[in-house]
Parts: sequence; C-alpha cells; structure tokens
Amino acid sequence: MAVLGLLPSIRGGLGELARTGQHSRLIDGYLRPYARAFEEVRYFSYLDESLADFSADAELLARVRVLPGGGWHPWLYAFVLPFRHRRALAACDVVRVFQVTGVIPALVARRLYGVPFVTTYGFWYGRLARSRVSARLSRAVAAAGLAAAGAVIATTPELAEEARRRAPRAHVHVIPNGVDTTAFRPPARAAAPGHLMYLGRLSEEKQLDTLVDAAGKLTARHAVRVTLVGDGPVRPALEAQARASGVALDVRPFVDHREVPAVLGEADVFVLPSRTEGHPKVLLEAMACARPCIASAVGGNLAIVEDGVTGLLFPAGDAGALADRVERLLRDRTLGAALGARARQAVVARYDLGTLVAREIELLRRVAGLAS
Repeated sequence: MAVLGLLPSIRGGLGELARTGQHSRLIDGYLRPYARAFEEVRYFSYLDESLADFSADAELLARVRVLPGGGWHPWLYAFVLPFRHRRALAACDVVRVFQVTGVIPALVARRLYGVPFVTTYGFWYGRLARSRVSARLSRAVAAAGLAAAGAVIATTPELAEEARRRAPRAHVHVIPNGVDTTAFRPPARAAAPGHLMYLGRLSEEKQLDTLVDAAGKLTARHAVRVTLVGDGPVRPALEAQARASGVALDVRPFVDHREVPAVLGEADVFVLPSRTEGHPKVLLEAMACARPCIASAVGGNLAIVEDGVTGLLFPAGDAGALADRVERLLRDRTLGAALGARARQAVVARYDLGTLVAREIELLRRVAGLAS
C-alpha cells in the first residue's frame, strides 16, 4: 500500500489554516489529488483535531487520516511526534513537509525509520523571524532540512538558488505555487471604480500603511476606498491612520478560500505592498480573476508580475510611487482591463494548480521509489 505522510509547518494543522480560511484550499487543491495518487494519506497535525471537523466527504474521510497533536509546546512536540505516532510515520513511503521550518519530525523519521521526505523552501524565513534567536533557529532547522531532503521544492528560481547555496548537494526542483483557474476566474460584473483591495494577514511586513498613505494622496482627486480582508496586529494602527488621513477604509474578517473569488471580483485594483514575499498565492488568485494588480518589487512578486504587461510594480514602501500606479489605472480603464486580461492568460499558462500538483505528486512518488 502506497502511503503519503504530510507534515504542516511548526504549530500547524487544519484548524490553524481555518483561522484564515485556507483549510479548504488544502482540502480541495492538495488532499483530494493526493488521495487519488496514494492509497492512504496521513496528516500529522500539531492540533487536537480530525478531518471530520472540516469535511463531510465520505471518500476523502476514507482515504485521508488526520493524526492529532495538542497539549504540547510546538517545538517540543516536533520531537515527540515521531515517537507518539511511530507506527503511522514509519509506515509512510514518503513524507511531504509543507514548509522547511516544520521539518524536525521528518528528520527524526528519516534517521530512525529510513523514511524519505520532500520539503518546500518557499520563503525568506530569516526575514520573517520575530527575533534574532528565532531567526537563527529557523535558519538552522532549514539548513538541516535542505541537506537531508530527498528533494526540495522551491517556489521561485531565486529561492532555488538560495536553497542550493545553503545545501549544495540538495536536489532542488522549481515548482511554483498555483491557483485553481476554474474557480478563480473573471467576475461577471464590473467592480466599482476606485475600490482598492488587499487580502491577507494584517502584519508589519505587509506594509499596509503604504497602501493607506497612497490612498490618502489620491482622495482629493479621486473617489477611492480601501478594503482589507483579513486580520492581524497592525489593524488598530491602520484604522487610526485611515481616520487621520480621511481614507474610506473597510476591514473585513478572513473568508473561506472558496469565497475568495467572489470577494476579489469586487476589487477595481488589487494591491500587494509587502516588503518581502515568497511566492504569494493571493497575487496569483487576483491575477486569475483578471484584476489589475499592483505589487511591490520584491521577491516572489517579481517572479510573478511583468511590469507594464501583467501588472504594475512599485518600490516597496514608496507611497508616492504606489499612488502614481493607482492613479494610472484610475485614469486609464483600458490599461487596467488589458493588464487584467494578460494576467489571467499568464496564470492559466504557468500557474494552474492541478498541473503543478500533478508535477509534485510525480516527484513524491519518485522519491518514494514507487512505480509511475
């Protein structure tokens, strides 16, 4: 029996994904095709949960088993997990680690049980660390994971080069993030002019103050409003900034991933102003919906957007430059429509989720030594 093990990032689980509506993306985009390619899928969660908490699909429940965690400090549980679920983990043909910072149980399983693993290197982890200690810990865990992996999936060529630099002998494959291009498609109705939108966590590295500042520079000349879909620690500061600058700001809670296409359809312009990005799925989703997109010229944004062709780029943190890009789209509706149409074409051609997951499954089976 071919068995695939799945390891989320440290602290991760379906419940953690559900807080931001992303559990349905995992279930629809990954668990279903995994379950068709392997006879059993075992998801090793850090949380006390079951798949039945999130899905009533009888076929999926029969093929996918969630092994619960809970009650432990996440870093301690990362070492406990391979012993607590020893039989289930040792019987896996290959383990898929969704982010390299969650690789500790896979490292233990490889050492004790000989189970190979494939991990993703999808972010500049040190840049997102909250302290020097956590940055060093993340880098150390990532280095060990990259060196021991049967294969590494990098989401951009830039990250692939970084993975090879950290682990010269690593077998690195570039497989970008993808989007369900049938679910994410152009909306039936035109969006309200001047409606700027962002979806995701409201955190410092997203530099959403730049978006609010840019909108404030435009309010005297254009009827603009900003919608932020998500939550996070900088929400109060952003609301205060908007009130002070006279920006019409609407902050909505996270929605289930299946509802995101309809929400994106309301956006006249989608903006991603982050100071750092790996390979942002939400940008791909907005492009798949043919939304005119403006993104900061950093990391994975540069890998996705061709400036002036499939979207517009601006220097991260430069509110004046962002306001200029937004105003170009507000004044030239034809430009926005053309950027959106070309963005949709690019995503369909290069980032279709079904095609990319099939490539990933082929790699997993190859590392496991299973016949095609």
